[in-house]
Amino acid sequence: MTVQTAEKVGATRTGTLNDSATELLAALAALPADHPSRAALRDRTIEAWLPLANHLAHRYSGRGEPTDDLLQTAAVGLIKAVDKFDPSRGVDFAGYAIPTIIGELKRHFRDRTWDIRVPRRLQELRLAISEANSSLLQTLGRSPTVADVAAHLKISEEEVLEGLEGARAYNAVSLSTPT
Repeated sequence: MTVQTAEKVGATRTGTLNDSATELLAALAALPADHPSRAALRDRTIEAWLPLANHLAHRYSGRGEPTDDLLQTAAVGLIKAVDKFDPSRGVDFAGYAIPTIIGELKRHFRDRTWDIRVPRRLQELRLAISEANSSLLQTLGRSPTVADVAAHLKISEEEVLEGLEGARAYNAVSLSTPT
């Protein structure tokens, strides 16, 4: 697509059939970084792909986070995807944008939903312990012990206990809660 064609797509404001989301991306890629129409075309491209981001955000709703926060986080992921997308690599934009948006949503949950700030290493350990518990429950036919989980994950029992303690921070109880 030439710069003139990109300008033509960028200049239409009526939302014609020529104004598809994919064409907007191609037009955006064809414009030089310092072109005066680039910012407006970038905005229109983001708006055209926003339904995808909203759909992905709604897949994560109902998990304790306000939907508005998830929609905003997904929009940030979409903006990052639009800004970093390179059509010359031959990859479909949706194939690039979906993992980028989902990654941003997962990062949001990792960084914002814990009641007490827990290091990422412990958050990941909590997830590994949970998955090991499920797997070992099926394999052993009983609840696994700390030693079972440690052996399965090839870590020390102390690390398993540390991960279990860190998991308690996900839903902390207020100190003012009556006992």
